[in-house]
Amino acid sequence: MEPSKIRRVDAFEKSYTPNGQNTRVAAPNSPGTMSQRYQRFRSSLQEYGNSASFHGLRFVTDPLANKPRRLIWLCLLTACLAVLVYQIVDRVTHFYSYPVTVNVKVNYNTTLQFPAVTICNQNAFKATLSATLSRYRLIEEMYTEPETFNQDRLREFSAENISLADLYLESAHRKEDFIFRSVWKGHPVADSDIHELVTDHGVCYTFKNTGLDGFVTSPGVENGLRLTLNIEQYEYMPGPHDAAGIKMLLHDRDEIPRVHALGQAIPPGAHVFVGVKIVEVTNLPLPHGSCLDKTLEYSDVYTTEACQLDCLTRRAGQICGCRSLFMPQKNGYPPICTLDAFYGCLQNVLESFPAESADLCDCPVPCYFRLYETDISYASTSAYTLNKLLGEDDKNNLTEKLLRASEVTSRYELNKFSKIQKLNDRLKRNMNELREKVTVNLKETVSSAIVAVNDRYQEIEEHYNWKEYLYRYQAYIMEKNFMRPRDAYEERTFHIVALGYAEYIMKIESRIRRLANGNIVDASSRQVLFDDTLDLLSSRRKIVETALVNFTTLIEAYDTGIQIFNYKFFSTPRSHNIPAAPKPLIKESRVHNSYAKKYGKRFGTYLNRTINILNFCQSVVEEAFYNKTLDEGNMTECRETFRFLMRNWVFARSVFYFETIDWPLKQIEERLKNFDILWNELKTVYENLDISLASLKSEIEVFEKSTFVEMEDIHDAIEGYLNDTVTKANVSDIFTSTNFRHLTTSFDQFFQHVRSKESSVSDWIQQLAKDAFEILKVIVNDEDSWEYYNFTGKTHYLGNISEIGQNLGENFTFVAELMHFSDFINGTDSNILSTYNDIVQGMTEYKESLKIDSSFIKDNFLNVDIFYRQMSYEEIHQQKAYEMFSLWCDIGGTMGLFLGASFLSVVEIVDFIFTHLTFAKTPKEDQVKRIYL
Repeated sequence: MEPSKIRRVDAFEKSYTPNGQNTRVAAPNSPGTMSQRYQRFRSSLQEYGNSASFHGLRFVTDPLANKPRRLIWLCLLTACLAVLVYQIVDRVTHFYSYPVTVNVKVNYNTTLQFPAVTICNQNAFKATLSATLSRYRLIEEMYTEPETFNQDRLREFSAENISLADLYLESAHRKEDFIFRSVWKGHPVADSDIHELVTDHGVCYTFKNTGLDGFVTSPGVENGLRLTLNIEQYEYMPGPHDAAGIKMLLHDRDEIPRVHALGQAIPPGAHVFVGVKIVEVTNLPLPHGSCLDKTLEYSDVYTTEACQLDCLTRRAGQICGCRSLFMPQKNGYPPICTLDAFYGCLQNVLESFPAESADLCDCPVPCYFRLYETDISYASTSAYTLNKLLGEDDKNNLTEKLLRASEVTSRYELNKFSKIQKLNDRLKRNMNELREKVTVNLKETVSSAIVAVNDRYQEIEEHYNWKEYLYRYQAYIMEKNFMRPRDAYEERTFHIVALGYAEYIMKIESRIRRLANGNIVDASSRQVLFDDTLDLLSSRRKIVETALVNFTTLIEAYDTGIQIFNYKFFSTPRSHNIPAAPKPLIKESRVHNSYAKKYGKRFGTYLNRTINILNFCQSVVEEAFYNKTLDEGNMTECRETFRFLMRNWVFARSVFYFETIDWPLKQIEERLKNFDILWNELKTVYENLDISLASLKSEIEVFEKSTFVEMEDIHDAIEGYLNDTVTKANVSDIFTSTNFRHLTTSFDQFFQHVRSKESSVSDWIQQLAKDAFEILKVIVNDEDSWEYYNFTGKTHYLGNISEIGQNLGENFTFVAELMHFSDFINGTDSNILSTYNDIVQGMTEYKESLKIDSSFIKDNFLNVDIFYRQMSYEEIHQQKAYEMFSLWCDIGGTMGLFLGASFLSVVEIVDFIFTHLTFAKTPKEDQVKRIYL
């Protein structure tokens, strides 16, 4: 026997008394029985701790270990146990949430069944059929005023007993008209494969090939359904839907199509390519899912939509005892409602059902269903489709149907018919008024206006002629008495100042150097060179001095405005020259800009400095002659300064001439030019005004004798259409004919001329007054002429321009009042023209609408190609995501991670508890023996 085991046994056999003495354990029936049971439990727990598969338990139950160590292990064991419990609770909770996963599988087949295709015209009723059945007005009011239409209105139409089936089926677009062409896998579709069907969108047509040919073996457009549809928009009338085109739905063959709720809209004028893909969905029932396949009362196949429709049908049958046309039935029940039952009961049921369906209907998702996903692409119908789509027979047939439909819609559409009635009444009234007013006093007023305009023109012409003469006179004064002296000075002195200045100064420099280098031995020759050089400098200096005097004379003339010369202008006395000269303008030329100020001063400054530099150069010559020496610095200063002064003086002279001497004349010429422009504008306005008034007088005479009389005769055509004696096609032929167009053009031209000329002559009168005022304004505001106005006695030009303008305006106001020609017509002409334009436009649009052209194709036809994109389909399955085995695996893994235990460890705990409870009264010696063994 190992010592450790003996000690362990001894330890269990001892107990401790209060006085600390060791005693043996009492017998089971002795007073120390409870203490013995506790000792036995401790012994069993120690035994279990040493042998259990839980990690760390033996360190807690070992009595020989110190207490801190046992406490630490107890905390660790408790923490791991807490984590274990949390993980177990979390996994159990996850298990009972019944999670699912979705498995997507793509299957490739050699054949696929083609879906059912349901197409509906967006317009529910055909105008010609409705009119033939005398239901057009009934349907129109039902759907144009749905909020106010009720059973009382039904009784007025005597339509209470018309059933919804009769209303929709008898007036719907026919299959042979709607489905213009249909091709299935390259072959025409049999008539038996397209069925009439009433859906929630109205009367529709379903392609459902139920034979073996209903399968396709290849993807692509050629292996699908190709439809050419004529929506007959020319037959459209009010109905439950406002759009133009079709609604299409691809669905399983056994499903009830909910086209209005689920269909896809396609507009006319489009070529639509619909690529189809099959998706099969399998859902799980409770508790993992919510799918359920219920048995429906009115439908054999369960879908969510069929369930909703079945619920609606039951609701309608219970409350109203009848159903709508699109609802299913069984053995004829519920019957189809009449219009009286619809407005008395069914309408309220349909309106309230969407809000009540959640409480009334239990429609879970089906456990299996099939979807047809579509990938739609659009192309516009080409302008070249017409001849390819329609043959001659087709065109003739469509033309006949189009004409018949247009006659019906043009009469039954109240807005169109009433519009013509109103236009006719307005036209009749306005022509009667115009007949009385068009010739009253109009020609006399135009003649009076011609005389008044001519008088005003002659008054302004006198002002212009005098001022134009003055401008030319002032220009002459500037040119002859101010600028001509400049030309004389230029010819005499100014042009010589800088003439050949570079060669000149080089010659001076050369002579100075010859005088300074001493190579000239002959004294007389040297003296001659010296004298000649001084003469050159002296002569140039005298020229500059003379130029300076001439410049001073010019400056004084421009500063004072007093001319230098005194030429005579034609027969005008010379005594007029001084008062006529534009003195403010002449003085302004000296300071009107920075160039005039700067270079006017520099002109004289450079001349003065030139005199000084020439004197300096003379001193250099004298030094070279007398001392036979040359200071290169002085020579350079002489040469370069002279060049600088001449170069800059030439520029200053040019600027001085341009900005000061020539500037007043340019201003006067510009003023005269602008003044002439003003006068020419006024003259042009007057000529246009005179010609316009004369032509208007002639046009009035022509209109009275021809156009107006002929237009009255044409009016009978409209009366004939309103009285239903001729068709709209005949009326449109009359109103779109060349003869009528010529008459309306003449009528239009006359009144357009009257109105436009009233506007234009009024504008011209205003412009004439404005131009006259501008001419007077120029004359009065010309301060350069005020002295001459006073000198010549034209003192009325010295008044206030506002007063002059007021007097002028009063004269022209009288003339302007004569131009109100429209007062005699009083707007009647505009109403007549507007009415005829509206009639012609309406008739032209009507004739255009009867043409079978590319616009007609785009408005009425569309192509739909439906095909499989690929020979495959997707299967989507819901699967259980968490099984019981996965739960136990997660629990076992957590136990092993945190406690190093397994499923058997749990069995050990159960076994320990069961054994301890069962053998609680076993004698101590047997326990010790078991422990020992």
